[in-house]
Amino acid sequence: MSSHSLKSKRRHPDAKRETFQVSHVTFEVCDHPEYGVTFALIAGDAITAKDRRPLFSGHVTKGMSEELRELAFRIRQLEEKL
Repeated sequence: MSSHSLKSKRRHPDAKRETFQVSHVTFEVCDHPEYGVTFALIAGDAITAKDRRPLFSGHVTKGMSEELRELAFRIRQLEEKL
């Protein structure tokens, strides 16, 4: 069950949610007491509300932070060329 759908947000308003904007993608992280820690990727520049639903969601797993650091490092390298 996704903790990031509009219905879920209405059912569980007290679940801790954090959002991080990266360019035109919104990352949402939810620490849900029953379903665990999940994340969703949402089209951040979507014009209509119906398009702001998650494109992808899943559970946070061990090792993801290192994978994201590797991605951030590579993006930093590419930014230096701009």
